[in-house]
Amino acid sequence: MELINNDDSTWTLFKVSELEHLMLIRFPESADSTGCEEASSRLFPSPIAPGSDLDKEKKSSADSDWKEYIEPELRVEFRDSLKIVADDLGKAKMTKDEEVNYYEFNIPTAHADHWCSALNQARLVIHYRYNLPDEDGVLDMDPNPEKWMATLQSEIYGMLMEFLIKKVLWVA
Repeated sequence: MELINNDDSTWTLFKVSELEHLMLIRFPESADSTGCEEASSRLFPSPIAPGSDLDKEKKSSADSDWKEYIEPELRVEFRDSLKIVADDLGKAKMTKDEEVNYYEFNIPTAHADHWCSALNQARLVIHYRYNLPDEDGVLDMDPNPEKWMATLQSEIYGMLMEFLIKKVLWVA
């Protein structure tokens, strides 16, 4: 997989292999924190630190306000980012290079923040759902095929997020 920042307010992911394409199209299900309390707590944390000395009533009020006013908006933002990424992924073009199929995506630069948000969300959920190691770059060669695929998926998402930040978002 390669990423190019184009001069026309787009960026292109090209030479995306079949495996990388499979990992990318798994975005929506990978980023869904349903049933994974640890991931939900990380994505939608309480505004009150666990060891704070606020009385019970103030903690309850702050938590209630957070859940009513802030958390729904965060959920909408996450859902909107995932939808934008899914739409971008749906516009893939297949190319052939020396008898190997590759995918190519031409994506508006304005979508880069949404991609980073969705990639980060998916990585967090994958990390907690599969109890992956805390260190980046550590490929756990677990014999469990689901955990191994989750590790690979997380690594690909992390690599893509790094490319986006360096080549698209922080370009001078």
